[in-house]
Amino acid sequence: MQATEQDSKKRHPMNRFFTQFLAACLMASTSLIVAAAQQPPGTSSDELVRAALQSLQKADTDRLGELWESGSSVLKSRVPKTTFIETTRKARLSMGPVTARDWSSVARLQYRAGNESGFPAGLYANVDLVTQLGNGKSASERISFAMENNSWRFTGYVIAPPTPSSATPAAPLAPATSSAPATRTTQLAPSSASDARAPEVEAAVHAWAAAWSARDVGRYLLAYAPEFTPANRQQSRKNWEEERRARIAGKSTISVTVQGLAISIDGQTATARFRQTYRADDLNEVGRKTLEFQRSGTQWLIRKETAGV
Repeated sequence: MQATEQDSKKRHPMNRFFTQFLAACLMASTSLIVAAAQQPPGTSSDELVRAALQSLQKADTDRLGELWESGSSVLKSRVPKTTFIETTRKARLSMGPVTARDWSSVARLQYRAGNESGFPAGLYANVDLVTQLGNGKSASERISFAMENNSWRFTGYVIAPPTPSSATPAAPLAPATSSAPATRTTQLAPSSASDARAPEVEAAVHAWAAAWSARDVGRYLLAYAPEFTPANRQQSRKNWEEERRARIAGKSTISVTVQGLAISIDGQTATARFRQTYRADDLNEVGRKTLEFQRSGTQWLIRKETAGV
């Protein structure tokens, strides 16, 4: 929940106040986001999605005073009720009528005392949704919560700018279905200051998948570190690259989806584990994938790739 964005997008001007308010605390990221260490009993992803939809129903019906009253102490201590109502109403009206919503990610983060954002220590959560609008466009909405007195309390609402519904994001979202929310929760193994860089690793994973999906071989190969060793250790790096170029170029369509991303960071190295769905022409494969990253300057590059774990 640091102020980082994967494929950063400008927020709607009417919603700038809340974007700034939540940026440090609530990971103003447009994609699938980093979750926390431990989840308290009885607080499943399903419950968070339901709570988010209930909050949005209040926003849709202009019950913003009621929404603020139900909010967390974090919200109430930082945003006056009148300011919240006025700003959120303008932001919500800018979207126009909503025809459908579906969640895209659920994220949790455990704040430690003395964190950089200055927010109280505790557990926070984001629910990101893909929203279809009456004008044929789509938008991204984020509802944020804080855990207080063993229950999730509303903390903030952010709207990303509308985009044409046919547009394909650079880092594709997992298919929006409601059957198995837990499979799309990104998890972060507990660590110290290195947690702040987890969104960078997540962005690297999705950029790699997006390049592969776009059949952009040059960008795909740039995701790998110079010291990357192919799984077949008898194969040279040059032969591996030639093989990858041929395989990717030989497909008319490719789609790579990342689900259930779990990230752990140890100094200048990181490990990302996830469920990969690969579709290419008539081929459809689903399996586990592990990418090991090495930090190089400001980049996270793949040094090892393992399937099935």
